[in-house]
Amino acid sequence: MKKIFVFSSILILTILGCTEDSPFIPHNNLVVVQAYLYAGEPVTNIRLTSTLPIDADTNKAPSINNAEVILFKDGQRFELTVSPGDSGYYHYAGNDLTVQTDDLFRIAITYNEELISAETLVPEVPVNMALSDTVLQVPAYFFPSQTDEGITLTWTNDNEALYFVVLENIEDDPEEIITGRPSQSAKRRISLPTSRDFYPINFRSVAYLGKHRIKLYRINQEYADLYLSREQDSRD
Repeated sequence: MKKIFVFSSILILTILGCTEDSPFIPHNNLVVVQAYLYAGEPVTNIRLTSTLPIDADTNKAPSINNAEVILFKDGQRFELTVSPGDSGYYHYAGNDLTVQTDDLFRIAITYNEELISAETLVPEVPVNMALSDTVLQVPAYFFPSQTDEGITLTWTNDNEALYFVVLENIEDDPEEIITGRPSQSAKRRISLPTSRDFYPINFRSVAYLGKHRIKLYRINQEYADLYLSREQDSRD
């Protein structure tokens, strides 16, 4: 099983405008920016959408494909290109942009003559990542109450930072594990953020046989703060 040391810097923004006629903002004038940067990987996961009205009969927000999106790193300007289709995703088409530890990025988005901007610092790489074993045994028969210790991914987390794990089957044509449960056909699974320093993986964590890749992402502080405050009420 391959082990890859990776981490992410994540930025999620919501920008609001206003009108003179009403205190309520038209939903199509609002911009939601979801921008994810992953160290050592191309910039492909930046998405712009507008929002939905309260009475909308769909849960899919309209994509924004006509904005100007620019990343700045060390004074250099990198203009992003809208990705194919009506997805709202933007990417950097060149090969001269890298994302590394301690890089300071600023994003600038121009849409409807309004400027949206923010910045983020790429966090340090996770350290001392290790697996208790490189082979995960899948039993021939499954029982509802059956448990299996499996293997454990560990790392050092002295500051109780947030991490998440991506477990991905990398076979071209993998064999699905038949468990008697509803189909578990996802080749790629993403864990919830955790402040622990370990992540257990057993036969119920995977859907296919064959080689898997594990990525450990350290979450930057802005996103960690957002995640930890996701459930609020008036008392907060």
